[in-house]
Amino acid sequence: MFYKTGKKNRVIAFFIWMLMPMLALAHSTSQSSTVLVETKNGQWTLQVRAALSAFESVVNHEYTVKGYNTPEEFEQLVFNLMAKNLELIIDGQNIELSRPKIKLGHETLVVYLIDVPETFKTVTLNNTMFQNIFKSKNTFMILKNGVNRNLFALEKANNFKANVKLEDTKFTLVNTTNSLASSGLKWYVVVFLAMLGIIGLVFKLKKKDKLIPAFNPKAVKEVV
Repeated sequence: MFYKTGKKNRVIAFFIWMLMPMLALAHSTSQSSTVLVETKNGQWTLQVRAALSAFESVVNHEYTVKGYNTPEEFEQLVFNLMAKNLELIIDGQNIELSRPKIKLGHETLVVYLIDVPETFKTVTLNNTMFQNIFKSKNTFMILKNGVNRNLFALEKANNFKANVKLEDTKFTLVNTTNSLASSGLKWYVVVFLAMLGIIGLVFKLKKKDKLIPAFNPKAVKEVV
């Protein structure tokens, strides 16, 4: 029984070891995301997510740590910087980004309620909020009802800007902006596939344990 338990523990430990980089990346200062989302009732939001440390880095760089004393003052500075660094254009028209809702936390969320045409073909997003952070990468995605999802990487190489158009049932690039093929997003795919493989290995070991009885020293007779 000890043999089986030890083997299971090693598998679990390996699984946790593989999962830790993914969890750490979720709170990485250099990683952020911008998502254009359509709800079931047709309401649109633009959501920007990043680690609190990323927002602090940007605010402190612009205003220094003495520029605010309360969370409310910090939120106001975030709002001011977002207004300067975030631009959304749909079918050639600038979309008004009114005052957002800001939820502070280890992963900080900024949400804009926006008015979007019922049908549209092109989207341009420019998000330079975190451009001065080392190795900054922003993942952009559009979640539109009835349209397949695709990921686009905003980074220094493309000036943190994405131009996409709707073709059939998915958004594709208009220019050379990196999509899922970018190195950062490849990392997500590799880790995800590795996790699936580990889960499969755990189930295989469990099935094998049922077929092979545990080693029992008492069952072994001494040979003279």
